[in-house]
Amino acid sequence: MSKKLISILIFVALASMGYGATVIGNWESMPTSGDGWFDWGDANHPPIENLPGQYAAGSIGVTLGSQSLEMIKNGYAQTLAFSISGQGLTSDFLANTAFEFDVAVPNLNDDGGWYNVEVLLNAEGWGWANIMDAYQFGFWAGSGTLSQHFVVDYSAALEAMGPTPGYVELIFTTNNDDIHNTAYFDNFQLTPEPATIALLGLGGLLLRRRK
Repeated sequence: MSKKLISILIFVALASMGYGATVIGNWESMPTSGDGWFDWGDANHPPIENLPGQYAAGSIGVTLGSQSLEMIKNGYAQTLAFSISGQGLTSDFLANTAFEFDVAVPNLNDDGGWYNVEVLLNAEGWGWANIMDAYQFGFWAGSGTLSQHFVVDYSAALEAMGPTPGYVELIFTTNNDDIHNTAYFDNFQLTPEPATIALLGLGGLLLRRRK
């Protein structure tokens, strides 16, 4: 097998494993720094590290690094938010088509109940709209902690935006039964569009030529 083909196959493997993603939410610096995340529900939009009663370093639902973000909110609230443009990541956002994140919600009272999470995008050219419908964690007696990995495709929003939107913000809204009011977020990253199929096709052509 040629060195060129080996290099291509290695690149394919790295691409399919998610290398190249832009991580903007592993919250390893909590509680001193929330890495640019802020609270949308407060009119002053304070950084999450300034609200220790609502946001803290967590040990549940860790999927990247050594800790997650613990968020405590009662009832319905527009809460956790991140300004893509404010953090200088607009070009990264435009260069990708999806983002991923993980949520874990413990069954705090070992009984029935629910916890909802959804995502809104506020961006110039797109407006203010839901890009991930509410996902409900539904509890029953003995269900324990429920976890979910989310992949959100925002390619439709990219088509509506201009090439250089002045502002881009993501807002996570939560809604719960006031008992299951604690959730753990982790591993938020912009995900590059996969190039695996095209590269495998090229690799296949090289293989056939070497027969």
